Amino acid sequence: MPVVVRLHETTGSARTGWDAALKAAVKTARAEVGEPVAVEIARQWADLGPRGITTYHVSAKVAYRQALAAPKRAAKKS
Repeated sequence: MPVVVRLHETTGSARTGWDAALKAAVKTARAEVGEPVAVEIARQWADLGPRGITTYHVSAKVAYRQALAAPKRAAKKS
């Protein structure tokens, strides 16, 4: 069966670092689209507090495979 690779945009955040924020983004995408095959980080940013970075954020595009199915035929009316 033919497949197509699609992209799903998602974000994640964590208090411990960029890696944890990326893992959170992929976990969110996995719940919505299935098994990811690749990830592209689109943007990173952080919230700052008086003592430094408080929260790390990542915006990412997660690639996943989706099977192509032929369109369903409409039932003939007689």
